[in-house]
Amino acid sequence: MSYKRLDDPLRQRALIPFLEAAANLDGHLVAIAVDKRKKWLSTTKDLGTDLRKVLQLNASWNSLALESMFRKVQLTAILLSIWSRPYTNVTWITDEDEFVANGTRHDDALQATARFCSFYSAHPMGVLRLITTGQDPDKLNYEDLCAIPDLAAGMLSEISTGLAQLGSWENRMQKVIEGQLSLKAEVLADWFWDTHMPLRKTLITIDVEGSRFAVRKVSMQEEDISSEMPR
Repeated sequence: MSYKRLDDPLRQRALIPFLEAAANLDGHLVAIAVDKRKKWLSTTKDLGTDLRKVLQLNASWNSLALESMFRKVQLTAILLSIWSRPYTNVTWITDEDEFVANGTRHDDALQATARFCSFYSAHPMGVLRLITTGQDPDKLNYEDLCAIPDLAAGMLSEISTGLAQLGSWENRMQKVIEGQLSLKAEVLADWFWDTHMPLRKTLITIDVEGSRFAVRKVSMQEEDISSEMPR
């Protein structure tokens, strides 16, 4: 189950039951959309070498790959600093992404996560694990769990692109997308912003505003069409 493969009829039929099952999870789905123009968020082009030395990283990283890894690690550490309690054990499950492409990179990402957690959290943490979906080849439980943020991310990427085409957020309280979303995006958007389920969901965007950037929470407002209906 993935957003890019929802053109498959079997996955289309399974989508609603899958979303209904995900809705009953007691958790919080947080999606963070970063404007593609914001190329450097957690590092700079020239900072990578120094960071590798300070954090004692051993894998081969170019500047962009290192930025991608640190971005994931930093955002994870920030969320953990908010939600964790002293000696909380944490298991991070990720797709088989570039930043964990081999054992050395996997170890570097784990080391960086532990360091960043110590930067952001004032309390001591418990055991930290970083595992990939490839470590559960038989039951596919990890794949099913990671499919939930994958579906949300695909939908939110489409929505964020549509919002970006409407111009800057500066001096604007809201934007309206009219008839520009695919059917799968509309179905997932309705599910994502439905608050009547145990699973909580939040979209945070990091947008470029001229020479600066802004961080904001994005909500969907249903349009009241009752006043437009004929009487």
